[in-house]
Amino acid sequence: MSESRFKALAAVALACAPTACTEDTLVAVNAEEAPGVSTPTIEAVLDAATLPTWRDTTYWGFMVPGTAAFRLASDREDLQARPLGRFSTIPDSVFVGTVRVAIDSFTSATIRFSLDTARTTTPDEGAEVAIWSLTRSFDADQATWLEARRDEPWTTPGGDLGELLGVDSLGAPIDSLADVPGQLDIPLDVDSDSLLTAWRDSEGEPGFAAVVSGAESELRIATISLVMEAVPEGIDTVLTLVRGVSPSTFIFDPLTPEPTTRLRLAGLPSARYYLDFTLPDSVGIAELKGAIINEAALEFRPAAAPQDPFALAETISSSAVRLLADPFVYGEKTPIGGLLGGPVDLDPESLAEGIVLQYDITELIRVWTRAGSDSLPPIRVGIVPIPENRQLGFWEMFSAEDGPGVRPAVRILFTPNPSFLLP
Repeated sequence: MSESRFKALAAVALACAPTACTEDTLVAVNAEEAPGVSTPTIEAVLDAATLPTWRDTTYWGFMVPGTAAFRLASDREDLQARPLGRFSTIPDSVFVGTVRVAIDSFTSATIRFSLDTARTTTPDEGAEVAIWSLTRSFDADQATWLEARRDEPWTTPGGDLGELLGVDSLGAPIDSLADVPGQLDIPLDVDSDSLLTAWRDSEGEPGFAAVVSGAESELRIATISLVMEAVPEGIDTVLTLVRGVSPSTFIFDPLTPEPTTRLRLAGLPSARYYLDFTLPDSVGIAELKGAIINEAALEFRPAAAPQDPFALAETISSSAVRLLADPFVYGEKTPIGGLLGGPVDLDPESLAEGIVLQYDITELIRVWTRAGSDSLPPIRVGIVPIPENRQLGFWEMFSAEDGPGVRPAVRILFTPNPSFLLP
């Protein structure tokens, strides 16, 4: 090292020696007052009426009795119901070994009901189940207690019944699941060959109705099938063939009341409610836009129980789903995206007590806080039963058109962005 460079470094060292140089004191800050430490976490409940925009509505018809997971035959005081069906696939030939042989005749026929034993009830005197031919065709997706299809009324409400095909009894009383037979077979007490041949030639038209008689009886039917004994041509044997009913539905009285301004979920036809809304950029002086969203939920308050027979009979599940388009443009055809949060149970007892339902939309609101204001669409959510169409009943929630304290609300737990201004 050169002598001149050494002298220069030595001069710097001496200049900064403790006796010759004093260090500036750092600005002291109390730990409890450090930037960001005092930023509060805020819980805000935003009533639908206080939001910049809010729209809600009920759409129904997603599933109808023709596509339900059950068929209902009932003779209750408050509910008359009967299944309608057609056997449209009666064969004209059958395989015997590896050879297909024409069917010469049908020797017997039975309509078989597989019952949902947990939901089938009969009175003390039992119940009678009768199979009637129909004299008028029906549309499985449009038939009601009053109409065979849209704008075509039955001559007699409940279906135009023709010939009595068969009848059987379901014993009673039913006191436990073990008392309920899982299957009810009703032999058809007519010329089976003539009936089945006519059904085969007409693809099951015009169909049949199953009518239960017995005060307060109700049969929940999982499947309906036709069991046939067939004789192949030229073969001295009888084969048992089974075919499912297609199409089938059930009709009931009274009719399901149409939705009002209340938000309806489930039932037949199956109903959902859809909504869209926007959020304010701030809540009071706290910035909501850009904040950390800890939790966010939609809250709905249940209205009174629907009148029988339309109140929920058992707990069902529901969920919030993301809507991929404007529901007020596309209606019930609005495409839906993934689920938002976990399922929410609708328990009839809790609903009757007015327990608030909360649907988790945290992720959806987090996306909103990070998006640019210029291109941000309304937040769009649908509430759907999962699975749909498991029972006749439904429940309704208060909507934005109802009064304060019962309207829907958005509950958000958020932490505004901290301010890091220098003291």
